[in-house]
Amino acid sequence: MKNIYSKLPVYAQNLILTFINNYKYFQKFGAIPVLKPLSKIIKNLDVNEFNDENVLQRINSLISYATNNVPYYIVKKQHYKPIKSVARLNEIPVLKKETLKKHNLEFISKEKSVFNSYNFKTSGSTGSPIFGSIRNSDLRNRFTMFLISLKLEGIDYSKSLARFPGADIARKGKVYRRDLINNHFFFSIYHLSDKNIKDYYNVLNNHKIQILEGYPSTIISLVRLLKANNLRLPFVRNVLTTAEKLLDFQREEIECFFNTKVFDFYGSSEGSVYMYRCSKGYFLNSNKIGYFECVDENFNPVSINQSGRMLVTSFSSTFTPLIRYDIGDYATVASRSNNVIKVNEILGRQEEIFITPDGKSFGRFSLILKHLPNAIIESQLILTQKSNKVVLHYLSDRELKIIDFKKFEHKMNCLLETNFLFEYKLISKFDKFKRGKLRAVIIN
Repeated sequence: MKNIYSKLPVYAQNLILTFINNYKYFQKFGAIPVLKPLSKIIKNLDVNEFNDENVLQRINSLISYATNNVPYYIVKKQHYKPIKSVARLNEIPVLKKETLKKHNLEFISKEKSVFNSYNFKTSGSTGSPIFGSIRNSDLRNRFTMFLISLKLEGIDYSKSLARFPGADIARKGKVYRRDLINNHFFFSIYHLSDKNIKDYYNVLNNHKIQILEGYPSTIISLVRLLKANNLRLPFVRNVLTTAEKLLDFQREEIECFFNTKVFDFYGSSEGSVYMYRCSKGYFLNSNKIGYFECVDENFNPVSINQSGRMLVTSFSSTFTPLIRYDIGDYATVASRSNNVIKVNEILGRQEEIFITPDGKSFGRFSLILKHLPNAIIESQLILTQKSNKVVLHYLSDRELKIIDFKKFEHKMNCLLETNFLFEYKLISKFDKFKRGKLRAVIIN
């Protein structure tokens, strides 16, 4: 299908994308062109519906459904009993990712069909991908919370929007394709370069795009290319980022350039929790989508303001139930009141923690990467556990000198208390992960 699509004229590709995007908007939001447009749905949303007091009921309902309809939980039924309070959720076994992968098909509900569900496949960036299904009503509920969270921050998703998805949608001609009904634009992330930046700028500026949405690595690349060419986008009012960890220095640079707060949101393909960074600085979790615990390496609860592993119990993945699922991410909880969770920081994954030759653990690479030279558009830091060798691949319009990296080297040596051996390589483009993601740090 992709080969056929790429051979069609651009206007035909736009028609196909318009049809696909509007079908997805119907799946996600219940939107129907003219009859029930996205703008009307957003207008009627109640912002007070983001959280409620019914977490315990949802947990027990999920347990009941799983033990009656999902093969894995049916076999393990004796370990999954209703609980009398949310505090007793720790009586339920922890679901590890390797178990979900090993018994993947056994986690899919017997009620799942092609008519009542949406199939998902994770990116597999940390190993083999996970397959599953999300009930249509769960998917709709999840994206309703997404729209409500945007509305809470004064963002109207029906306005002129530019998305930078991982899909290769613009293989020839223009660097974008267009939803002709919603006036939403979809840009290639694979052609973003100094050579093409004016093509991106002209479309974004001429169509007065108000919202940008994409991976942090894509948005920061766009910002740096615009700055390098003295180009501004005065109509942009909001920037949305997800799917990669938004590093502090990236957020600061993006916010400074567009003079707006970045709306960063967290979720996963398998339908885990949903939370977003609100204007007050913390991440707010929607307990209608999922509940999570923060625990130490022995799965004991950590205190407020201490970091811990996230154990996810998802209410938006009924057909592939996730109950106390060790998703692999770490977070720091700021407060927990009436089952409403506020998060200081989402720290990332265990594999993003580097161990120095002296045994020191470190994961705050944002503190170091912000000291890279300004001429760098994209970069990737490559480390090996317990090794002092550092490799940095970078994208720039010119090859940089060793002296340009002195601040970066000094900061890394000081923070990690190690004398590193640095190697730098200028590249023409990155071979990005599936769906176009670029990990800022790779630890082997």
